[in-house]
Amino acid sequence: MRSWKMKFAMIAVLCLSLLLLPTSSFANAPAEAGVYFINLGGKGNATLVKTISGNTASYGLVDTGTNADFNAYVAPYLSSVLGSAKLSFIALSHMDADHANGAQTAIANFADSNTTLYLKDVADPNSTYPGEANVGTKADAIIAAAKAKSMPIGKIKPYETFDNPVDSLAEIQSLPANKFKAKIELFTKNAQGNYVSSGVYDSITFGNFTMTWFNGNNWNHQPIIEQLAGTWDENLNAAPLLLKCTTSTGKVFRTYLGSDLGENSKQQYSYEVGHRVEQIVGNVSVYQVAHHGYYFSLKPDTIPSTLNPKYAIVTNNYNEIVNAYYRNKKITNPTSKDLSNATSTLKETIKSTALQKMYFLGGKGDGEDHRIIDALKANNYALLNWTGTTIQSGNVNVEFGGNALTITQP
Repeated sequence: MRSWKMKFAMIAVLCLSLLLLPTSSFANAPAEAGVYFINLGGKGNATLVKTISGNTASYGLVDTGTNADFNAYVAPYLSSVLGSAKLSFIALSHMDADHANGAQTAIANFADSNTTLYLKDVADPNSTYPGEANVGTKADAIIAAAKAKSMPIGKIKPYETFDNPVDSLAEIQSLPANKFKAKIELFTKNAQGNYVSSGVYDSITFGNFTMTWFNGNNWNHQPIIEQLAGTWDENLNAAPLLLKCTTSTGKVFRTYLGSDLGENSKQQYSYEVGHRVEQIVGNVSVYQVAHHGYYFSLKPDTIPSTLNPKYAIVTNNYNEIVNAYYRNKKITNPTSKDLSNATSTLKETIKSTALQKMYFLGGKGDGEDHRIIDALKANNYALLNWTGTTIQSGNVNVEFGGNALTITQP
């Protein structure tokens, strides 16, 4: 009898202790959603978004890389994940080759009439403005591929258009937030086979995610941009995406895909727009660094006061970022100052006071400039996914569940 009473008492104590455990003990819940950054072997963006309802997972793809990279890296990855299923959406941040050239192949192989295409379609294919027609023609071809499959089409549009021409860079920073937000106008095929508008939305719900786009306006024909650029700048047209994930516990994680809004432009107008968007977006958990980490992609002394990310993802390799600067500046015997300028975007990102890790999908990359590795010492090895001898490369997986965010680079 004593033995039975002792066992009962132990069970009671165990049950009571479980009841008294803090909620945080259950933080590491199974993944409810995820954002997966696909390594394309070099610069280029392709990001898979996953949400889970019960036992069913749904997927969307943001950007596709070049067509060659899509076939080499993205298609095998999607086949292994999706099986015979199709994507719920394909979203293109802008029309540059390393973001959108795989779009038609993605539509052909991984989309059906239930897959929505999201894109910013502001370039006129009949324009005589330098470079604009090519962008408009490419967008039209992608839209035509989607229409051939009867896919819904969501166009990223201005939330609020410009009342007056933008005549100076300084004016960009004083414009209200609505000028940088975007709405989505959804077009679907009706019974007569015509595409008609079926609604305009501030954001799109995708399972656990609320998806919000920014930079819906067409900046290329603003006076200050025409004056400084003189040609169509598709990076300036990039539409970054904020993915707000709300888990079953009510915990919110924010992932910001910076796309190419911010670039190595001597005029600096692109990162003026990018910075204003960052101010509006605010603090995030995960940041896909603007323009693959290339130099001068971020306005100096801004990241800690705007995005202040916990994790940064660079869709490139470290050496390519540095060597691109040398190539563009025609530098054959670089100095320490040159190296510092080449890594300006990385150093700006590392200023985040919350940053725990910076991941490079392509790792260190090729090259024998050992000063690149030496320079990492000043930027704190601990902030990089460091193997002990180099920077790790590969896909980066971000998953959300309960109160937890987990990030790995297998």
